[in-house]
Amino acid sequence: MSKKASQWLIPQKQFEGQKPGKSLVKWLNDPRLDPKFLEKLLFEAQAVFRGAVQYGNLEKLNVARNQKKLPPAFWDSYTRLNDTLAAFTYAPQIDLQEFPEERVSWILVAEKSPIALLSVQVRCVLQLIEQGAILKIRRCQQCKVWFFARSSNQEYCKTSCRIKHLTGTEKFKKHRREFMRKYNKLQKSGKVK
Repeated sequence: MSKKASQWLIPQKQFEGQKPGKSLVKWLNDPRLDPKFLEKLLFEAQAVFRGAVQYGNLEKLNVARNQKKLPPAFWDSYTRLNDTLAAFTYAPQIDLQEFPEERVSWILVAEKSPIALLSVQVRCVLQLIEQGAILKIRRCQQCKVWFFARSSNQEYCKTSCRIKHLTGTEKFKKHRREFMRKYNKLQKSGKVK
């Protein structure tokens, strides 16, 4: 008789862009850091990716631009993103947090940015663009925490956030009031155990 394989031995399903996505989300949610510069870079990258995916290739993009179907904000985001990426300078650094794996890490320094970013975060953004998963980095509609979406329609980081948001809607409250009225009426009538 063969033994059933333990569920813990089966590796979890990996999604496209999950590794760089989770790394980026962890960094964005760290309260000790100020991720405004990286958030701006992420928003620009997502805007460019959304427009590029919608039209597929450069020819269709140019046709859409000539027919004024493509918003000018797309080209503005495209220019700002490339200008930001072109302004980075790499500098080596010994980082004790990453010491066992990587002895020397590289930081990115931009003239426009007063802070130095570890190249890991920018590399994660670029990997997500390459893997087509940049739009999977989202903010929870309820608690505003960054998360990596596993499906295209996921808007909440956890089930509890989704439930909290849905139970707060007026439609749900109205339905709940009606249900409780009927339930209490049934309880008072004695027809229920």
